[in-house]
Amino acid sequence: MRKLTTTQKVILGMGIVGALTGFYGKWTGWAYDDYFVFFYTGMTFVWIAFLPSSKSCCFPFWKKNAQKQ
Repeated sequence: MRKLTTTQKVILGMGIVGALTGFYGKWTGWAYDDYFVFFYTGMTFVWIAFLPSSKSCCFPFWKKNAQKQ
């Protein structure tokens, strides 16, 4: 596993806290509209933390320029 930057660690932490809040809300009987927002947002933050940075863009389906002969 690669090292995470400080920003990625903060986003990951926020995601974990949000997901745990969502789980807590589900188990304590909150209404669906109340706990699902926290859970969905937390899971999204966890996923965002592991996206590659914009500095390492990769476009695998772009066509290469035709080489001159």
